[in-house]
Amino acid sequence: MKDLDYVNFSEDHEMNYHLGLVSKSKSEDNRKYLRDNTQTTAKNKLGKSPITHAEFKPFVIADKPFLQNPA
Repeated sequence: MKDLDYVNFSEDHEMNYHLGLVSKSKSEDNRKYLRDNTQTTAKNKLGKSPITHAEFKPFVIADKPFLQNPA
């Protein structure tokens, strides 16, 4: 796999990409939630790091109720 296939959690644009997939605000609070909560859950449940965008997406969808809507 290429580097582009893996989620780089330090990049805002990658967090924004996942937020856009679930139609949520690309706010700092939402990016922080993905980094602090969703990332940890995904890595723990998958038992690995790094993880791909395809692996991360279902966890973002599951956490959609906890993310802020667009302004």
